[in-house]
Amino acid sequence: MKTQQTNTTSIMASFATIKSLSDAKQYQSPYQILREFISYIILKDSLYSFSAIEMKNRLSSHFCFSIPEAIIKTVLKNLPGATLANGIYNISQDEVCTDSLFGRTKTESDEYESRIIELLSEYISFRTGNNMISVDTLSQELTNFLVEDAPSQSTKYSELIGEFILKNEQNREIQDGLDKIREGSILYIGLSHSIGETGSITKPLTLYLGTEILFSLVGYNGEIFQQFADDFWAQVRTANSGKTPKIHLRYFSEIKKEIDEFFDTASEIVEGKRRRLLDKPAMKAITDGCSTAADVDVKKSDFYHKIRYSFGIAEDSTSNYYSEEYFTSNLESFDYDDENDKRKKKETAIKLISNINKLRNACRFHNDIESEHLIVTNTKATLLISKDVSDNIKETEGLGSICNFAVSLDRITSLLWYKLGNGFSKAKFPSSVSAVLKARIVLSASIAKNAEREFAKVKKEYADGLIDNDQVAARIITLRNKPVLPEDLQGDDIDEMMDFTPEYLSRYEEQVKNDKKALREKETVIETLKADAERRLTEKDETIVAQANAIKNSSEENALLRNELNKYYQQEEAALRKKNRRRNVLRFIWSIVWKLVVLAGLTALAIYLESKCNSKIPAYISMGVNAVGVIYTLWSALKKDKEKYLKNTEESTSGNNQ
Repeated sequence: MKTQQTNTTSIMASFATIKSLSDAKQYQSPYQILREFISYIILKDSLYSFSAIEMKNRLSSHFCFSIPEAIIKTVLKNLPGATLANGIYNISQDEVCTDSLFGRTKTESDEYESRIIELLSEYISFRTGNNMISVDTLSQELTNFLVEDAPSQSTKYSELIGEFILKNEQNREIQDGLDKIREGSILYIGLSHSIGETGSITKPLTLYLGTEILFSLVGYNGEIFQQFADDFWAQVRTANSGKTPKIHLRYFSEIKKEIDEFFDTASEIVEGKRRRLLDKPAMKAITDGCSTAADVDVKKSDFYHKIRYSFGIAEDSTSNYYSEEYFTSNLESFDYDDENDKRKKKETAIKLISNINKLRNACRFHNDIESEHLIVTNTKATLLISKDVSDNIKETEGLGSICNFAVSLDRITSLLWYKLGNGFSKAKFPSSVSAVLKARIVLSASIAKNAEREFAKVKKEYADGLIDNDQVAARIITLRNKPVLPEDLQGDDIDEMMDFTPEYLSRYEEQVKNDKKALREKETVIETLKADAERRLTEKDETIVAQANAIKNSSEENALLRNELNKYYQQEEAALRKKNRRRNVLRFIWSIVWKLVVLAGLTALAIYLESKCNSKIPAYISMGVNAVGVIYTLWSALKKDKEKYLKNTEESTSGNNQ
């Protein structure tokens, strides 16, 4: 199948060109190499004047580069024929030239990419029967495969790309070209990440390692991952070779909890409390050679001792990430939705990323190496969420660029390797640069994922009575025989390794019926399935009991709470009754006093009139009125007012509460 190359040089060809130029002795820094790309653009586009931002955009359109404007200005200072006036670079075309090596390597890189895309397209067409494959999509996915930590774009062809690379493991032309792209991408890091001064780490950096990184360091995840971890550790040792260590390695308490739970599961497996048919490499590494839970505990103790005293990795000392000082830098409200990732992984990832933001005091950095705190993990969910959070902050706060919260082991190793001055020293690149190793890792992860999915499907079909003992055993045995370590994958039989069709999974059925060894294995599988089913039922019953106890405890707690509330209400009612009684007693007294005051006033008036008129009539009238008034006052006080103010005090208090 013929493919057409796009007019713009892709990022892959640009990376390959950078690597080829770096191999030449005349270039001693990435700035000198970037100058060649800029000179090419000036001559190609016949530029006589431009701004730094315009050149930034042209580098993007011509070579898919994303270079900070400050770096471009630094390069243009030493560009022959360029003069700066009022932010505009004026160019003398006669003085601008490009090295013949640049033109040659660029042409070779473009031709190689066209060829590799054509071969890859032919392979995918053969495997899928699809002859309408988008060249742009394929080029983008190959770039993601070779360069990105955890591609967020479509990964429609990632497995097929891995197959193609592994099948061509012995083809040096293909492998050298792919490795050149990966090596060039590491050199490009120095430009795109604004890494200027190299040779040493000048600013302290604390790296928080994920569970899988810690397991790889002690060899639990196989040879290839241990080699990658060793490369990382070598860069850390180099960075810390001075008087004062610059890089500190830590792990969060959430990671310790994951590790402890992993070892607890291993203990249950060796004790027969839990049976696993598809073990992860790390679980197999831990349980192998263990016959009791005590043996697992010894391995657990050895693990923590080794990471602490062989690698200097300690648990994070921050005790409370929810104290008031961290409120403004909390990121746990970030909304991330990806149905392909488990909810628990997402929650943990967001929490750890939020922790990093808190440790940074919500400060923004443009360079991962200078970011002070950074997660190192190969967990896809964490890497993708880190990218989404960074992009969200960049957009919300209007920033030109921002560093990551989490990076992969490969990425941090490459960043440290470059920062420590290896880029132009002809030093050997980290082992993770190999495209074949990347293919093995991608394919082994895919095999593990597909095996888990098919395993769950087979168990359900067996539980539903759709397949019998022989069928379920044959299919599970086939799944168990799938390679789980990257180093176990070989290009010659990769088609079979990647086959998860029902036809392939059932091919072992006849052997199970006739072979003694297979029969014994079948019996073990069936026993394990039954034990697993019983364990699940037991766990379900325990969950139901726990929920019932929780409800009971909740009811008891609610009853205690109601009693406390009733006591509180009773105390409030008593206090209110006392207050109302005092108030009503005062009202009762006042109702008597004001009437007596009126009578006293009338008496005083009668006495006054008697003295003025020399008559006893006012005195008699006053005596009559006073007699009636006293009688009315006594009757009113004892009957009406007493009933109004005193008798209904408790009733009115109760009514007020209701």
